[in-house]
Amino acid sequence: METFFSAVLGDLLSRSISFVIDRYQRQQQDVEENLQRLHRVLLRIQAIVEEADERRITNQAMLLQLRVVRATMYRGYYFLDSFRHRVIQAHAQDEVRDHSLDLSSPFNPSKRFCSSSATRKTVCEVSEKKELQKMLGDLERAVSDMQEFVVFVSSYPRVIRQPYCSYLLLQNCMFGRQAEQERVINFLLQPQHPCARGIDVLPIIGPGRVGKRTLVEHVCHDERVRKYFTIVFYGPDSIGGGDMELLADNGVIKHRNPASTEQLLVIIELVNDMDDKTWRRILHSLRGNHVSKIILTSRSNKIATLGTTEALHLDFLPREAFWYFFKTIAFGSTNPEDEPMLASICMEIVTVLKGSFMALHILGGILRSNPSAQFWYRFLKCLKYYTDKHIYVLGEHPSYAYRKRNGLTFIWTSQNQRVIAVRYSIYQSSSARPADLRMFTSSDILTRNVELPEKFDVLDWQSSIPPYYCYMTHYEKLARQPHMLPKRKRSRLLSEGLV
Repeated sequence: METFFSAVLGDLLSRSISFVIDRYQRQQQDVEENLQRLHRVLLRIQAIVEEADERRITNQAMLLQLRVVRATMYRGYYFLDSFRHRVIQAHAQDEVRDHSLDLSSPFNPSKRFCSSSATRKTVCEVSEKKELQKMLGDLERAVSDMQEFVVFVSSYPRVIRQPYCSYLLLQNCMFGRQAEQERVINFLLQPQHPCARGIDVLPIIGPGRVGKRTLVEHVCHDERVRKYFTIVFYGPDSIGGGDMELLADNGVIKHRNPASTEQLLVIIELVNDMDDKTWRRILHSLRGNHVSKIILTSRSNKIATLGTTEALHLDFLPREAFWYFFKTIAFGSTNPEDEPMLASICMEIVTVLKGSFMALHILGGILRSNPSAQFWYRFLKCLKYYTDKHIYVLGEHPSYAYRKRNGLTFIWTSQNQRVIAVRYSIYQSSSARPADLRMFTSSDILTRNVELPEKFDVLDWQSSIPPYYCYMTHYEKLARQPHMLPKRKRSRLLSEGLV
């Protein structure tokens, strides 16, 4: 009898185990199928976006819809890569747990902990599957709603250029500002009303290093604008007190079009705001000199009141678009899907960067030059350590610090894994050759064993798009190094927020 019951129990147990295994395999197959469907839908959306970017769209509603479609594509790719990243992290944790825990005894507390962890893991998997199904449904509905949009897009003329989304060309094009560029161009080409008095003014507002000057340069290079205007630029130090004589002496002619002598476009770049008295004097000086349009750029929201139309506000890229851009720069012509471990490390690095354009180009170039998982992981650990130390001592993320023109910060060097306290000053130059000081590149400091003098300049990044600036930083070492600096209010460690 005991033998019979043992055989029955054994058969039931084996059937139960087989059922659980089959069910798990079916669920995994469903997840893989949904991921493949999600990827195919994203490819369709990407094809639509690339086709729209090759068209000269002038309708503002169409541009707004294109912006929504592009944001949907970024969100979908971010979700897909984040989902794969969590799977890789879970597998890595399982391997560590399997090699570190002794589960020979059913009464082992580690086994009970493992069982509870497995329960939590099952709950997380169910939640993630629901998220995957929801994202897939949202994207499929978005594609079905794009039919009219695709028809309207095909009616616009093509722009003679290469598609910007190519892995090899993305870093040579302005990313994420297509709708803003068309809005500025539409403002410039819109004729003045015959009864209107004064000059049309468009304020462009945004924090430092967000891309205001790059946007204006791309607008000024557009053939539609160059056919219509002679373009004059005034920097922050060239407007004087608003006197026309100073304006005439300090203005830089960016483009002279003999056929458009009656139409002048004036670009005025401000660091902060401008008082009303100076602004009135500038308008009085420019009025009557064939100036029909003015573009004001500044970091201050106060200049919005100086415009005759709604101000254009620029902000840093959302995390989904930032991830799409950084992944493209870091992998170059390599397909990230062929390197899932590198893609997982890359996603953690993106979380650390907090949307910094400059760090994106600097670190993306370094990673692309050495596509090794070991190098990328070691670089991630050093980046976390440096960032946490910066937050702990100075109370702010390094990317926020570098949005100011000068201040106090740390630089991390590969030499003896040192973190050095420095005072910095940021500037732009058309040439990467400082007059007196020794110059390094950011890649030299982060990856090579270099000895830094007391004062030195660093070429952070040399832009390959207009205005083709070399972004430089001047550093001076501080006598009091990190362990002697006064501690400010401690912020939450960045590593706590990593995916």
